[in-house]
Amino acid sequence: MQICNQLNSKQSKNMKRIVSIVLSLGISLALIHCNNDKTKKDTYKKVEKTNQKTVLKKDIPPEQRRKLEELVQLLEDHPKSAKLYAERAQLYVDLKEITQALHDISMAVDLDPNNADYRTNRAQLLRQFKKNTEALKELNKALEINPKHLGALFNRGALYFNTNRFDKALEDFSACIKAQPDVAPPYFNRAFTYEQLHDFDKAKADLKKFISITNNEKWKKLAQDKIEEWDKVEYKTVVKPEDAEKMGIDPKGLGMHK
Repeated sequence: MQICNQLNSKQSKNMKRIVSIVLSLGISLALIHCNNDKTKKDTYKKVEKTNQKTVLKKDIPPEQRRKLEELVQLLEDHPKSAKLYAERAQLYVDLKEITQALHDISMAVDLDPNNADYRTNRAQLLRQFKKNTEALKELNKALEINPKHLGALFNRGALYFNTNRFDKALEDFSACIKAQPDVAPPYFNRAFTYEQLHDFDKAKADLKKFISITNNEKWKKLAQDKIEEWDKVEYKTVVKPEDAEKMGIDPKGLGMHK
């Protein structure tokens, strides 16, 4: 209680804002489990109005404010337009209002559940809140709808990588590259997947390909620096401990960076 009493008015306002955001996020994530359609719709509307007021009170660029106000009015006139909700979700992302974006893209998915783009975008937002299980379900559903959806494949590969499922990540990044061999990012991600699997030759080959495709000088340098780091690795393959003695190698040092 003493700590609470020490909060000044500014801190109190910040705390109220944080609580509001957390409650809004909790409601957005829970809506998918709500079986009562009327309750779900009413809750969406309450959160939606709160989101609008919260963002419009902030100091946002005039052009984005105009666009947001325009979308608010359009959604008043067309409340069942999944496209408008998805458009406003992207605007919220641009404004770094991720909680509000999650609400709107969830509404778009609810209105158009067979749209792979909306489900992929929702998965991206869920990942920002560490909701990996829910995100994976969305990406799997997106790929059921469209097995060739490269955005869903790429994002699922990234999710698998971040949860240490490197074999699965490799499959998805490779599928992206097979479908569009002239797109750079999958090569970059697959290279670091190969690194985790201790296949440095393939990792270097992917980064070299990435360097040849991308126009981003910053990322080119990062890739080149990583190749030079890998060149210093003494052992480029992992040898099974039981085979190490036959080769005259200390098994404790296998596959380790020096």
